[in-house]
Amino acid sequence: MLILIQAKRKMNTNSILIGEFSEQQWVDQISKNFDDEGGDNISDVPVCVFSVPKATSRFKPEAYVPLAIALGPYHHFETHLYQMERFKVAAVKAILNPDQVLSFESVVINRLIEKESVIRACYHKYINLYVDTLAWIFAIDGLFLIGLFTHYADISNLMPKKLINNGVLYRDVMVLENQIPLYLLKEIWKALSLSTNFQDQNGDRELITMMRKFCEAHSPLKLAKDFNYDVKAGCLHLLDLMYHSIVNNQDIPQAPRVEILRKDNDYDVEKIAKEDNLTENLEEIMEVGLRLGMKEKSDRPIEVIKNIPWEKLSNLLGLKINKQDKEEDDDLHVVTEIEIPSVSSLRKHAQINFSYTNGGVSDIKFDENKATLYLPIITLDDYSEVMLRNLLAYEVATSSSTAELAQYVDLMSGIVDTEADVKLLRDKGVIKGNMNDKDIANIFNGMNKSNLNMSSNKTIEHLNEYYNNRPMIKTWRFVKKDLLCSKKVATVVLAIFASLLMILYSFCEVYGCSRLFGRQ
Repeated sequence: MLILIQAKRKMNTNSILIGEFSEQQWVDQISKNFDDEGGDNISDVPVCVFSVPKATSRFKPEAYVPLAIALGPYHHFETHLYQMERFKVAAVKAILNPDQVLSFESVVINRLIEKESVIRACYHKYINLYVDTLAWIFAIDGLFLIGLFTHYADISNLMPKKLINNGVLYRDVMVLENQIPLYLLKEIWKALSLSTNFQDQNGDRELITMMRKFCEAHSPLKLAKDFNYDVKAGCLHLLDLMYHSIVNNQDIPQAPRVEILRKDNDYDVEKIAKEDNLTENLEEIMEVGLRLGMKEKSDRPIEVIKNIPWEKLSNLLGLKINKQDKEEDDDLHVVTEIEIPSVSSLRKHAQINFSYTNGGVSDIKFDENKATLYLPIITLDDYSEVMLRNLLAYEVATSSSTAELAQYVDLMSGIVDTEADVKLLRDKGVIKGNMNDKDIANIFNGMNKSNLNMSSNKTIEHLNEYYNNRPMIKTWRFVKKDLLCSKKVATVVLAIFASLLMILYSFCEVYGCSRLFGRQ
C-alpha cells in the first residue's frame, strides 16, 4: 500500500492537476471548449510562447528566467517576482484616464475572458489558472508592456531606479518565457482605443512600429533595413519581431548548406607555437622566402626542409625518434561540428583581414580575393548575452525559423577564444558596446554548440579551405607528424636554415639576385 501511495505521489508531481480544485477546473475548461460552437477557431493559432527545455538552459539557466518582473503566466506568482506587481499596477493606472480606469474590467477583462481559448493556445505549457485570473494577468502585464512602448517616461518614473538604471527591465522583457502574444496586445490596444490611426490595419501597424523601435534600441545585432513584416499573420510577440528582424529570412534567399568534416589537428598551430620556438623558425623561413620574391614558389623552403633526412640525422646525433608517438599522432578521429581557427590564428597564419558589413547575419561572407571575412556589427552591453540566448532558444523552439542565428553564434564562438580576438574585432568595428573584452570572450566561450541538426554554410567551408591551403598550414601536418619527434635537432637545423636565408636576403639586397629568384 505504501508503495502505491508513493507511486501516486510521484505521478502527481509530473501531472498538470495540482491543487484542490484542479480536476474540476480541467473538466470545466474541456466542457466549455467542447460546447463553444461560436468561439474562436484555435486550429490556426500558432504556439509562440515556449518554456525553455533543460537541454538548452543547462549551461546558464539564470539567463532564461526573469530577474525582477514577470510578464504572463509562467512566472507570475513566484515570490521573488511578485513584489513588482504593485509597481506594474501603478504604471498601468498612470497611463489610463479616469474613464478607462472605471471601465477597465467591463471593457478589457471581459474581452480577454472571451479569448480564453486563444490565450491558452498561444502557450506551449499548460496554464493551470482560472480564466478570470488569466484575464487579469494579461490585462495588467499586457498594458504594462504597451506602456513601455508608448509612455516610457511616465513608467520609468514609477519603477525602482535600480531596475531602470541597470537595464534589468529591458532584459526581462526579452526573456522567452516572459513574452506576451501580440494578438492579446492588439485586443487590449483596441479595447481601450489607444491607437491614433485606426484606418491603418486597425492600428496594428502603429503598435508594430513602436515595438520595432524598442527592438532597434536594444537588439545586439542590426535589424533589417527594408522592414515589411506582415502585421496580420507575421509577428507573434516582441522576441519574435526582434528575431525575424535580425535574420530577415523572408527577404534573403538561403545559401545551400554543406556538411564539413574537419580533423581535430587542423587548428593546432597556436597550441604548438606556445610550446616551443619551432613555429617561429618556420615562420621566419616563410617570411624571408617572401622577401626574396618567391611568391609563386613560397613553399620551396619548406620542401627543402621536408627532404632533409630527419630520422638519419637524429640517429647520427644519438636521438631516436619515438615511433609510438608518431602512430598516435596519425590516429585522429573526425568530428562533424564546425571547427575554425581563432581570429588571431586567421590573422597571423593566413593573413586574413576582418571587416564589418552593414547587413545582418545573412550577409556574412569571405572574400578570397581580398582575404577578408565580413561580419555583421554586434553591440554587446550588460544584458546582451541574455537576449542572444533567448533568441537562440526561440529559434530552436519554433518551426518557422531558420538556423541562421545559431550558425552565426557558432561562428563567433569558434573564432573568439581570447581577449586578443575580441580586441582585434573591436578595432575592426565588428564588435561594439560597453562590455569589456574579457566578458565578451567569456560569453562566446560559454555558448554551447547548437543542438540543431544542421551543417555549416558555404562561407565557413570557404574560410576553412582557404586557411588550410596556406603554405604555413599545409606544412603543419608534416611538422606535427615528423619534425616534432626530432624536435631538438629540428630546432637547431631550422634556426641555422633561417639564418642562412637571412644572410642570402642581405646579399641579394646589395648585389641583386634576379637570375636566381626572378626578382626585378
